Amino acid sequence: MSISLLNLELPLISVILSAYSLQASGDYAIALSTFMFANAFVFPLCAVVIKIRKSRETLMFAMLLAVNVFVIFNIAVSIFSAKMTPHIEFITHFFSLSLLAVAVRRYLQGCCILEGKTALMSRASLVRVLVSVIGCFTLTRFQVPVDMAAIVALVCGAYTEATLLFIMVRWQGIRLYDSTGHNYTELLAPYASAFLMSASSLMSNIIVVICLGQVAEGGTVLKYWPLTFGMICISIGTVLDIESILLKILGHQPPGKSLFTFLSVQCLVAPVLFIFLSVILDSFNLFPSGSKTLYMNVYFFIAIIGVSTLWIVRGYFRSVLMTNNRLGVINFSIFTALVTPVAVFYLFHIADYGLLLSVSIFSSLIVVELLCYGAYGLIRGVSRPQWVNN
Repeated sequence: MSISLLNLELPLISVILSAYSLQASGDYAIALSTFMFANAFVFPLCAVVIKIRKSRETLMFAMLLAVNVFVIFNIAVSIFSAKMTPHIEFITHFFSLSLLAVAVRRYLQGCCILEGKTALMSRASLVRVLVSVIGCFTLTRFQVPVDMAAIVALVCGAYTEATLLFIMVRWQGIRLYDSTGHNYTELLAPYASAFLMSASSLMSNIIVVICLGQVAEGGTVLKYWPLTFGMICISIGTVLDIESILLKILGHQPPGKSLFTFLSVQCLVAPVLFIFLSVILDSFNLFPSGSKTLYMNVYFFIAIIGVSTLWIVRGYFRSVLMTNNRLGVINFSIFTALVTPVAVFYLFHIADYGLLLSVSIFSSLIVVELLCYGAYGLIRGVSRPQWVNN
């Protein structure tokens, strides 16, 4: 429930941005992509807490990680400031304040999950979304630049959620750490595993931004990317955490017809959500000027269906591999998927295909990962012929 609520935040902010100013939307896309890149380093904290359990060392690890990521990120932004406008540099630095709040939230969410108090997470997330969306809209009424309004609202929403969750956790008597201790080296393995899983989703934005930077007129496509990404997020909202759902299913029963039916139904949900969202945006004239035909056409519709289907297929293969303790294969495949699109766009001239180009880059991350899984299956099949099992 918490993930589903947060999945609404960025799309709603993107709608406000795109409706007001495409130029601001492009600046926001750069700031958001760099923030999400850094966010990937603190996001795994929840998984670490669940895997290793709460301890003084876990809490110290979370605190040190958050501070180091925050400091290193801001130093990196300053180093590469020559490639940014002063405005983009400023909003990126400001956006980085959310990293500390995200670290607190993810640690506390791990504590809530361990104690079976997940309802606290949903309440805090709901308040966060309301603060972010209402705050962004309100700030634009006071003539605050729309991209700055969006980032200020998102930062306020992040700290509101972290503060509220902390208050509720303490009110419920949930301890932040237990007396049992761990060696710090024990925390590295689960963190590294969870990091790449998070990176495959959170770093997709910066991969798209980097690749578009290598395309002539790619800056125009970049201005539409926040709204495009928002529409993708809404469409895959019901399967955003598909791996966790499938892990629970596969843990209780072998793959069968019921699982195939479940996945097939999920594939049909995405186009329905996309149509519903498009109708709403059209009814309230929220599409950026002149962009209605870019989104409401059969090609973009097919692209959205393709992304959601690939997302579900990838989730299935990941869950099967995780069930069989093949985390190394997943990690290698994710790393390869993150690197490949950037290498291709730097080595070859890629034409500008408009919105479909950004969706294609996003999809390529999933396709490359699936190809790695397919290659692993073939190699495993060749190395272990059928007669060996007889």
